[in-house]
Amino acid sequence: MATSYFLSLQNEVELGELLLSLNYLPSAGRLNVDVIRAKQLLQTDVSQGSDPFVKIQLVHGLKLVKTKKTSFLRGTIDPFYNESFSFKVPQEELENASLVFTVFGHNMKSSNDFIGRIVIGQYSSGPSESNHWRRMLNTHRTAVEQWHSLRSRAECDRVSPASLEVT
Repeated sequence: MATSYFLSLQNEVELGELLLSLNYLPSAGRLNVDVIRAKQLLQTDVSQGSDPFVKIQLVHGLKLVKTKKTSFLRGTIDPFYNESFSFKVPQEELENASLVFTVFGHNMKSSNDFIGRIVIGQYSSGPSESNHWRRMLNTHRTAVEQWHSLRSRAECDRVSPASLEVT
C-alpha cells in the first residue's frame, strides 16, 4: 500500500507545480483567480522546450460555465504568468463551484499537449486543493496563495466529476 502511494506522489511531482492565488468578494459576487507561475513542468517539445499556458474553467455543479486562458510563454518549463481572472459567482452558488486548472503545451501543428490538471472547489482533486478552497472561503476579500502539484487527467477524472465536464 505504501509503495503505490509513493508512486502516485512521484507522478504528480513529475508533471510540475502551479502557484495560484484565490479570493472571493461576496459583495460583488466575484471569484478572483491569479495564475502566478508554474515550475518544472513536463516538457512537451524536447527540441524547443514547452510553450505552456493555463486554461481555467469554472464548473457550476456539473455544468461548464466559463473558460479563460493565460497567454502562452515560449520555450520554458518555469513560466511566470502573473495573470488575473475574475468569474461572476453569486455567494449562494459558491459552494457548488469548481475551478479546473489545466496546463497545456501550446502546439501550432496539432492539438495542444496536456501537461497536468488540478480541480479546486466543490469537486477538488485532492486534499491540498480542498484545503486551498476552504482557506479562501474562510478569508473573504483576502488573497490566499498556494502551490499545487499537477495531476494526470486520468487521476482528476477518477476523483473529480468536474474534471469530466471540461476538455
